[in-house]
Amino acid sequence: MSTTPGTPHGVTHSLMEQGWYWADADRSAVSKALSDQPDGSFIVRNASTPGDYTLSVKFAAQVKLLRIVVKDGKCGFNTDSLTHDSVVRLIEFHRNISLNIFNDALDVRLLYPVSVRRNSQNGKPFFKKGQLQQRMILSAKNDHDWRERLEMENLRAVHLAFERGAKLYDSAHQEMERAESLYHALNQSVRDNEIKLGKLNNLLEAETDVVTQIQGSQTTSEMLKGAFANNKTFVEESIRRINTELTSSKDKKKTLSGILDEIAMKRSNSKTRLCKLMELRSAVYDKMEPALCSRMAAMLDAGAEMINSEPTKVTQLLVDMELKWTPAQYLMCGTSKENAANALIHARYRIAQLDKAVGLKREPQDGIFLIRGSSSHGDKLVLSVLHGERVSHCLIEQNEEGWGFEHSNVYLTTISDFVRYYSHFSLETHADAIKTPLRTPAFDAVTSDTSKPLRNGPGQVFTALPISRKYMEKALLTDDPTKPPESPEPRPDSWDSPSPDTPSSSDSRLVHPTTLPKSIPE
Repeated sequence: MSTTPGTPHGVTHSLMEQGWYWADADRSAVSKALSDQPDGSFIVRNASTPGDYTLSVKFAAQVKLLRIVVKDGKCGFNTDSLTHDSVVRLIEFHRNISLNIFNDALDVRLLYPVSVRRNSQNGKPFFKKGQLQQRMILSAKNDHDWRERLEMENLRAVHLAFERGAKLYDSAHQEMERAESLYHALNQSVRDNEIKLGKLNNLLEAETDVVTQIQGSQTTSEMLKGAFANNKTFVEESIRRINTELTSSKDKKKTLSGILDEIAMKRSNSKTRLCKLMELRSAVYDKMEPALCSRMAAMLDAGAEMINSEPTKVTQLLVDMELKWTPAQYLMCGTSKENAANALIHARYRIAQLDKAVGLKREPQDGIFLIRGSSSHGDKLVLSVLHGERVSHCLIEQNEEGWGFEHSNVYLTTISDFVRYYSHFSLETHADAIKTPLRTPAFDAVTSDTSKPLRNGPGQVFTALPISRKYMEKALLTDDPTKPPESPEPRPDSWDSPSPDTPSSSDSRLVHPTTLPKSIPE
């Protein structure tokens, strides 16, 4: 970041180190940043006139603008008040002294600096998209490479969960600092007004004695009597005004005391959550090779920047959503639509077998899902989800805000966040026909056994199984569901149904891959 051309170095002393200095940010970005901030929040940016600056301050629910004029090594709010030798000192001065000494309509101090985010331009996070590109994880060449990429993706998920916890803890801490500052200011106002009130009461007592004495005096002029009477009235009015201010300050102080208790509880909860997320992150770090962690450094920093720029409401929504699954349980290395569908059906059979083993009877599982690469869009992913007797495939795209369904208005920072979000909200918010959230990933958690390749890894193929629930019920009566029952049910769908003239075979459905209707776009 360079100094503004034409600006004397002394005036800019330490300016670049200040979080509240937003350099060349535009007016709209600054106004947006201040829109949800309390009165007294402020930002300084470069003015349109080279060498000058603009102070934006929140006051009376509006963003007010003041030009900071720089001339001959001094600065101030106009050419008649160039009393400060640096912008930083001007700002520091008005953190304690109200701006109303310059503008009667601005009775506000610069209380709360709004910091520009690190590595940002115009209030938007600055990052290279490639650093956050998760599409590349699905291009592993072998099982070892695939395992490493899944480990790194899991680290990304827990690290960014920790970053969210840290962001909300910092926010609660800053909120406590602001509330405490306001409480101390109110406390000081109460003390000052009580002192003033005591002095004015003493003065009123003296004025009352004087007025009483001169009213009976024959030698005192009526003009002088009137002047003393007016003095007494003025003191009485001052006492009433200060009593009103004192009552208001005490009421605000009482209200703020309750708010402080709420903020203290929120900060305590944020700290507890942060500690848990730190333990989770440490557990993942401890299992990883140091070389893998170092390879992730730049990527994690870029992701942390996106968490900082993430809307607070989104952060609050995601931070308490459990990390139910690791990426290894739902990512699939490959782009085949048919293979993905077969993997989901295999997962449903596997779950049904487990239910059978423990004597649990329930409807076949819906919401089984996986995420894979798109065969037709090299920069996009696909969510494949099994619901009812159908497999649907939905494109997932990435923009500056993160990952989301194509043409949707919900974008999450990472694929892990995307999965967590839609494990709580039904997919029918995206497609009316998919009336299920993401309930179960298609694959088991990774174990330390590397003797066999991961089933979701490169080159892995799943044999076709009928999607029919009736077929599955009969197949589960055997030890091996890949062996058809004696009288298999016909496929309930007509996606690739043979013509009436085509001879059928009891084995044909086990070798013919499960295909999907052309009406389901990828």
